[in-house]
Amino acid sequence: MKKFSFKNWIKKVQLVALRFPFTLFFVVGFTIFLLIQINKLGMVHQERNWTFFALGILLSLSVTLFSEKFKNLYRIGLNLLAIVLLLLYCYLLPEKFYPVHIYQVISIGIVLFLSAFFVSFFKKENDVPFWEFSKESVIQLFIAVIFAQILMAGLSLAVLSLKELFKMNIDGKVYGDIMVITYVLFGGVFFLANVPDKTKKYKQIYNFNKFLKVLGLYILLPILAIYSLILYGYLIENVIKWQLPNGYVSTLVSVLGVGGFLTMLILYPLRLEKNKITELLSKYFPLLLLPLLILMSVGIFRRLGDYGMTVNRLYVLLLNIWLYGICIYLFISKANHLKWIVISFAAVLLLSSVGPWSVYHLTKRTMTKEIAQLLSESHLLNDGNVIDNQDKVINLDPKISEQLSEDIKYMAINYGVEKLQPFFSQSIKDKTWSELNKTLGISNIPIKDTHFNAWLERKGSLALNTENYKSFQYLPSFWDMKSDTVLTNNQLVILLKNSNLLVSSKSAQFAPFTIPLKTKLKEIIKSQKTKDSFSMEEMTISADNYKLLLNSVSGNYFSHNDSIHINNCDALLFLK
Repeated sequence: MKKFSFKNWIKKVQLVALRFPFTLFFVVGFTIFLLIQINKLGMVHQERNWTFFALGILLSLSVTLFSEKFKNLYRIGLNLLAIVLLLLYCYLLPEKFYPVHIYQVISIGIVLFLSAFFVSFFKKENDVPFWEFSKESVIQLFIAVIFAQILMAGLSLAVLSLKELFKMNIDGKVYGDIMVITYVLFGGVFFLANVPDKTKKYKQIYNFNKFLKVLGLYILLPILAIYSLILYGYLIENVIKWQLPNGYVSTLVSVLGVGGFLTMLILYPLRLEKNKITELLSKYFPLLLLPLLILMSVGIFRRLGDYGMTVNRLYVLLLNIWLYGICIYLFISKANHLKWIVISFAAVLLLSSVGPWSVYHLTKRTMTKEIAQLLSESHLLNDGNVIDNQDKVINLDPKISEQLSEDIKYMAINYGVEKLQPFFSQSIKDKTWSELNKTLGISNIPIKDTHFNAWLERKGSLALNTENYKSFQYLPSFWDMKSDTVLTNNQLVILLKNSNLLVSSKSAQFAPFTIPLKTKLKEIIKSQKTKDSFSMEEMTISADNYKLLLNSVSGNYFSHNDSIHINNCDALLFLK
């Protein structure tokens, strides 16, 4: 190993600038964007600008690795063409992102990340160069993250030392700046400097170390075996009882399939050495998975039938189809070219995420058609426009009302309320989905099992009157719901009973009392239909002897027994 020196590091950076100039540009640009955001320098950046730099890092990396075998002019031209296409894609994105746009960007990011591993190896007859390059790149990525973590911890401790020892007034944003510089800038450059170059990535020699052998043979394979036994037991039970599977089985089969293929990739060199276990895995795992894929298909169609089409369910359906296809391919090809597992997955994900045939457009078209049908069945349309039914002149069927409410909510939250404009003659740009329900005469829809996530709205400085309170207690940001104890110290014991807080004093300074947290949370859940952030008044519970301020809270509401499960809560309790 070469001895580290500042001179060697400068040389490494120079090599990165020569080999990955476009990627380095995007890394630096993304770093600057993050620093501006953390320090709130007054510049407003649209989500599509962030998308350009974030995806640009991965796109330029893949294009550079693919074009290394070409002359410089062609390599530069391909990178510039890729940047133009990325600019066009980002320009077509809306100024305000909804969840579907975030899902799409993440999907494209995953595709570009995976493509960096295989773009250089389409024409190679065997997978040895692909396997060795992928292994070395993943190792270097982990090393870059570990080094960045160590550097961040060291610099953060240095800043903390200056603050505590010399009483320096240091803004807390400095720690965020350190994180960005170490993880994004340092980590990114370090990884790029250690990506196997074009003289190494095509070598037909692999290095299979003991760690990978232990990981694949003695950790992953036993886990896969246990998983398979559990799922086959469940399959047999469903066949004997002749019942439909639980929709959750789709997740379990997906994990088994992806885990099995990942194990096959890790153990690929052992198969070249005619290891019997890996040969059996490559030969029979695709066949073992096929009956479970049928079980997964039944579970998916059950979910689609019971709850309708959503983006997530369509992605799971596509994953199921891809698993069928890759199992058949591996069986026919005798699993000789495992790189096509990665290539085919990236291709399916890309094709399903862009274009008018994407899961996003298909879900929107299907949901829009269903809303139109429900409105028509409810006689709420006149010449294609919604009739104002706030006075409930038209009585709606409860089941249709509930389904219509759910569809409108899904469209408004995931695509934006503007997508529902064709049904309304007047502008609904500033309307919420609950206001649209009111227009349709839909009300008193029972709350189903609902996830809630609320936080304190922070506009300017927050002034909390604590003049008459003698003490305050910070409640931990995570409440372990396996225990009733929220907090216990030398002075207080705070318990959670039926979603309410029971506060008592160990020294009997005051009589025990109950904070009606459940009532406040139910108010938040109802209001969350229109917003996620709340004012200080809305997030405060107060009485004569206490005041509880909720900074943030999340959890789930269960309608069948009117109960609330709190996942996280960040709060301050003031006592008189």
